[in-house]
Amino acid sequence: MTEIEPYLLKGGEDLPDETPLYNYMKIEEFLHLIEFELLIFSKITSWPDSYEGFLFKFFNQFTNDQLLKDHTKDDFYGSCWSLQTEDTCLFRNDREYQAALQEMRESGSASMWETYCKNGGVRIKTTLGKLNKLFLKKFSDSKLIKRGKVLYEPEGTWTVESEDLTSTFFTKRISFRHESEYRYILIPNKLENVKLIYVEIDDLFDLIDEIMVAPAIKANKWISRTLYNIGIDRFNSPERDTNKKNGKYFCRISQLYGLISQTRGYLNKE
Repeated sequence: MTEIEPYLLKGGEDLPDETPLYNYMKIEEFLHLIEFELLIFSKITSWPDSYEGFLFKFFNQFTNDQLLKDHTKDDFYGSCWSLQTEDTCLFRNDREYQAALQEMRESGSASMWETYCKNGGVRIKTTLGKLNKLFLKKFSDSKLIKRGKVLYEPEGTWTVESEDLTSTFFTKRISFRHESEYRYILIPNKLENVKLIYVEIDDLFDLIDEIMVAPAIKANKWISRTLYNIGIDRFNSPERDTNKKNGKYFCRISQLYGLISQTRGYLNKE
């Protein structure tokens, strides 16, 4: 395997390696990441949306996909990221569209914060190229690993644009469009009855380009500040500027709901 094959919509083009990808993590997921330096692929049948990949069994009856014909939905694992993009048709011109993208990058998505980090958490940023390199190295002998953008369609109009059955895992209902998802789908060579597959990260600081701490309301500012301090302390070293990477702040707090101090130390009592 020399590359991870992209799943592309008809007429679509592959995204460049420098494309930013984001992952919203609960507190415990973030702490697990920085303590053990592992990313996770989870079994698709363990995901909360029971409609995930539900077309697989149906279309498997009509295709000649020799690679996947003996598999069930339970054999697939996924790693989900967000492109943090918007639909251009929602804006009057390109200037407004670019401003919207910039605002999303600066503060994060309120819908994603509320869904995945309601009680606190972080959004990490990396690139498509870095994930491709990592997953290709770790899964070079796997039976299948594919990647691609998720297509959002109204319920009842779902289609499969390819005879490749993995395409059924790149379709979701329109209700989830705010996730702007980019996925990696995996079938390991050796199938085991485990819910999680762990991917060891060679250099965590190289992989992560930014840590954004979830926005805080007044009652839980201390959670945001604590995660902020943890993020700085974990990656601080004499060899690099404190809290800087590529000339930009490496760890910061989303200011979506109000201004939160980003200086080191403890909160003053209010």
